[in-house]
Amino acid sequence: MADRVLVTGAGRGLGLTLARILCERGDHVAGTVRDPARAGDLAALPGARVEVLDLAASDAIPGRVDDICRALGGVDLVINNAGINFAGVDDGLSTLSVHDMAADPMLGLFRVNVVAPLLVVRGAMPWLRQSGNPRVVNITSWLGSIGGYATDSAPNYGYRTTKAALNMASRAMAAELADDGITSVVVNPGWVQTDMGGGAKADLTPEQSATGILAVADALTPADSGRFLDWNGAERAY
Repeated sequence: MADRVLVTGAGRGLGLTLARILCERGDHVAGTVRDPARAGDLAALPGARVEVLDLAASDAIPGRVDDICRALGGVDLVINNAGINFAGVDDGLSTLSVHDMAADPMLGLFRVNVVAPLLVVRGAMPWLRQSGNPRVVNITSWLGSIGGYATDSAPNYGYRTTKAALNMASRAMAAELADDGITSVVVNPGWVQTDMGGGAKADLTPEQSATGILAVADALTPADSGRFLDWNGAERAY
């Protein structure tokens, strides 16, 4: 049976690839973007809905997501893929080192990378409860792992701390939503050849990462809730 899937940040990169593969296999997809004028590739996918969602407009997120799920006819899988790094906020370079640290750019990253995914789930909750197989996949990063801290990478405080916070938020959500039968996990997509990833230097094509992520999502059961997984299903240290 086809899934009804909400993918945030579906206008390009990994999100667009996730949406494309989902559409190709017959799922019903709502892909969110900030600017629909730049979502031509998403709009061209058969079976995809282009939905506008600004993750920086926190107060509007739950109601907007509720509307999107209603238009989709419900939702079985939420993939919180959208996220930003230092380039996504004003004065973002000041989040890279404690020597240059500034509060507002850090808070801007937290608003989009941590608070927004929780508000997306809040908006989708009434519809997830109606699903026979409700799942939430939050796309994180190995750079957010505390137990597996990557010492060979830059401090990058804004991105790293927001992904670590997303990991904890997802773990807490897994515990809270267990009684609703909603499975919540975080998935590291790997080092992907996208603008936000590593470009041509990265290890994985968007197709490889997206295919793996969807295989993980398809195989999830309530017993998996709270896990931190790699794109290929391997366990990752929190």
